[in-house]
Amino acid sequence: MPSRRCYFHPRVKSPLFGLPRDAALREQWLTFIFKSVPESYNPNIALCAAHIAEDSFLNLSQYNAGFAQRLFLKDGAVPTLSGEGVVYGPQPQGPSSQELPPTSLEEASSQPDTVIMKTSPTMRSVGTQLSVGTLRDVHVRSKGMRLSSTPDRGSIFRPSKRPRLELEEHEEEHDSTYTPESVTQESELLIDPESNYGEKKYIVFESCLRQMFESCPVCKATCDVRKRQMGTFVAFTQLCEECHYHRRWQSQPIVGSTPVGNLQLCAATYFLGGSYAKLQKIFKAMQLQTVQYGTFRRHARNFLEPAIIHKWNRDQEHLIRQLKERGNLAIAGDMRADSPGHSAKYGSYTLMDMETKSIVDLQLIQSNEVGGSYHMEKEGLKRCLDKLESCGLVVDSIVTDRHPQIQKYLRERNVTQYYDVWHFEKALSKKLRKLSQGKDCKMLKKWLKSLKNHLNWSATSSVSGPEKVAKWTSLLNHIQNIHIHDNSLFPKCEHPDRVSKDPKKWFQPGSVALHKVEKLTCNKRVLKDFEKLSHHFQTSSLKAFHRRILRFAPKNVVFYFIGMLCRLYLAAMHYNENCSRPQAKTTQGRATYKIGFPKSKQWKCTGRPLKTHPTYNCVDDLMSLLLRKVIVDSTPYAEELHQITVPPHLSSQFKKPSKEDVT
Repeated sequence: MPSRRCYFHPRVKSPLFGLPRDAALREQWLTFIFKSVPESYNPNIALCAAHIAEDSFLNLSQYNAGFAQRLFLKDGAVPTLSGEGVVYGPQPQGPSSQELPPTSLEEASSQPDTVIMKTSPTMRSVGTQLSVGTLRDVHVRSKGMRLSSTPDRGSIFRPSKRPRLELEEHEEEHDSTYTPESVTQESELLIDPESNYGEKKYIVFESCLRQMFESCPVCKATCDVRKRQMGTFVAFTQLCEECHYHRRWQSQPIVGSTPVGNLQLCAATYFLGGSYAKLQKIFKAMQLQTVQYGTFRRHARNFLEPAIIHKWNRDQEHLIRQLKERGNLAIAGDMRADSPGHSAKYGSYTLMDMETKSIVDLQLIQSNEVGGSYHMEKEGLKRCLDKLESCGLVVDSIVTDRHPQIQKYLRERNVTQYYDVWHFEKALSKKLRKLSQGKDCKMLKKWLKSLKNHLNWSATSSVSGPEKVAKWTSLLNHIQNIHIHDNSLFPKCEHPDRVSKDPKKWFQPGSVALHKVEKLTCNKRVLKDFEKLSHHFQTSSLKAFHRRILRFAPKNVVFYFIGMLCRLYLAAMHYNENCSRPQAKTTQGRATYKIGFPKSKQWKCTGRPLKTHPTYNCVDDLMSLLLRKVIVDSTPYAEELHQITVPPHLSSQFKKPSKEDVT
């Protein structure tokens, strides 16, 4: 709705009064405005308070004193003043009995009640601490006239209203004879929330704050102090009963009726993958005041989640434009479930570009969408490929695990599929380790590590399927100390010739152990899958991304669908930002490594490159988007979020019985 202005003085910013509903009064108002009642006129026309006599107001003195939030007219009041006394801009230097305040409190007490009609300059809420000397000449209230060097809420002129965003607030018990003003002002404070994001914040004790307001800076008398608290926000109202000094102080700026600190705390917790429950425990341990869970969820639903969805869509569009210029894609895909086994509620399927190691697409599936958690992986891959195809991207090959449904689906879709070497090695090593525990195959334990190395070398050093199989099957000759083979694709072992003096380390021809190893490593299924092992790209980077998700969406925490999706997007944006971090170096320029003893390597000492510290520019971008655009008008961002199809809850398929039947 467009802002209303006074018909005679559109530059005056003061309380406006529209045409009354009573027909007779409406004619009197129209006669005052147009000298006669016109045939057609704007029904939204309004007049400012400068055209209405002071005795026509019900609560003018209370409003000027700051104890009333709105100005009310008496029944039957009509405009009678021309408004010539309205002052625009700075006041003249000469004295004026109507516009200049008296020079002392004694003169102010002897003057009759007066209303100063002038425009109010632009307000900016800063929320700072002021010295006693700075506050000596402000907000001093006498019986005759209100002295104020800065416009505040008590003035007739104030900005337009904004809707309330936060509801909970806590107020101290106080005497019924004095009602402090609410800190959740209905006026719009003209501030820039983004400029406050980079501002430093501190922890302040309440006793230290109260020391600022205990004594009056004018007469040094003890003041009546009232506190209002809303989450991390606190405001104090100070009133001196002796000289009627009055001021208000707030700890942080306000947008509409929402303290900026509350919004930033909720945003920082969500954008960094934090948990409100843990945040509340930390704050409670220190007795720090924080927002309620309802406020956190309301901010997440109205502002934070729409901002996350919007930024992910824009980042994905930018990445897809870059991939289009490169041509066909080599991608890797894998699914992550929120719980092990076939009891998962959510399954997220991820596609990664193997050239840049960036997350191209991510789809979240709920188990009741596909009839069970076993079918989530196929549905996730289908949605991802459909997304890429709709964007004009062509998939040249994809690296996945050996899921049977995935194999059949990609074969029907004519997409070249390769198997990840790590998944294949893990499955085969598990069987070989179990076989080595048998009585006849104890010597196989000495060969387990060599067989793993041979498997990885055979897959990564070959470019064709038959060559991979030829190198892999040569292990049967090698473990018998035979290094010349009949296969033309791999006629001889590439290692140096070595003559072992211990024949017991080799498998004997025709032995039971050799037969069992051959049956396990060279059966038809293994050789068929070995041909399709990926020789160039693997899914190890995708596994690293899945580990990163644990920081944003732990498996021991239950999230609703949109919350889970937003946390997956946050993990993807953070990973895409830091996937190409360089290796850290010392001050002398030497590369650094981290030493560890991983369980996967049987606790053997290993070293891996240590990368530079991760950055969080995506969080800064989200904060800028939130404070600059989303909080101003969240409608287009909410519509973008509502386009996502949310499946029904798992419990929706069951009929909920009454409590009496259950108990």
